[in-house]
Amino acid sequence: MQGLVEHAAKPQISGFEDLAYGSLSGMMGKFVEYPFDTVKVRLQTSETHVFSGTLDCLKQTWLHEGFRGFYRGLTSPLLGAMAENAIAFYAYNRIQSAIRAVSREPEDRQLSRLQLFASGALSGAICAFVISPVELVKCKLQVENVQAYGGAPAAGGTKFSGPVSVVVHLLRSQGLPGLYKGILPTVARETLGVGFWFGTYELVCQQLLKWHHPRDAARLSKSDLGPGSIIIAGGCAGIGYNITSYPIDVVKSFIQTDDVRAPAANAQRAGIAHTVRTVYARGGIAAFYRGLGITLVRAFPANAAMFMTYEYLARMSVALRRH
Repeated sequence: MQGLVEHAAKPQISGFEDLAYGSLSGMMGKFVEYPFDTVKVRLQTSETHVFSGTLDCLKQTWLHEGFRGFYRGLTSPLLGAMAENAIAFYAYNRIQSAIRAVSREPEDRQLSRLQLFASGALSGAICAFVISPVELVKCKLQVENVQAYGGAPAAGGTKFSGPVSVVVHLLRSQGLPGLYKGILPTVARETLGVGFWFGTYELVCQQLLKWHHPRDAARLSKSDLGPGSIIIAGGCAGIGYNITSYPIDVVKSFIQTDDVRAPAANAQRAGIAHTVRTVYARGGIAAFYRGLGITLVRAFPANAAMFMTYEYLARMSVALRRH
């Protein structure tokens, strides 16, 4: 695990810039990915008779709700994505600095892949506590209309007019803990997924440097890569995140939408073990990967957009500072 990659040495940007650029990158990525995310969540949580597959979900969403249906509930996750990415990039870089301080590594010393994975995993665990309420609101809004697609009446009718109405309903009925329903699988997903997200990005960047500059790769950094390479590395990072964390995401989405899908069962809130058994009963191991195809389709462009936005804002900041 001693393959070395570089992140902190170049570019040198402040913590405030990490927060600002991470926030903007999250906004860009969310606009790209959200329609695909809506389809993913609906496939994950709906009964098998509602949608026959990804194309059927796309068709039915368009027929029942039009273009706006794909962006239903966007406000909450858009703000959440901005906050999540801001915290992710800030924490990722600050944790690397802490690792260097503890191990007495010089600032220009490259960290190992294991250290970078650990930095990403810890930043993901921190992010989970920010995005869990956001994802809870998002999932409820994305799913509440779906049950009627199969010809049955919607479960309990449409209760929510938007993100604020969801938050008000949860606070009145369940109090503050209600906003953190599904927090454990969210922490597990983000810890594993963000570790692979940053780890894959750094690894692909290093391999591309070796490919483009075989003699000089050791002294170069990501700031020496062109936009095409950043797009490839960012897209691969999104694929790595989703492939490794997707089954956990299915469990998380199932738990967060149980009252929307079947309000009668609301009094008996399902735990993780029960949810795993329920999902497995729907189709075995394959049920934990339902909707993965559409997720991977959106993962590449969305994450490429995120890393492109962050990297080039960072480079612009460094260039302006030098002048």
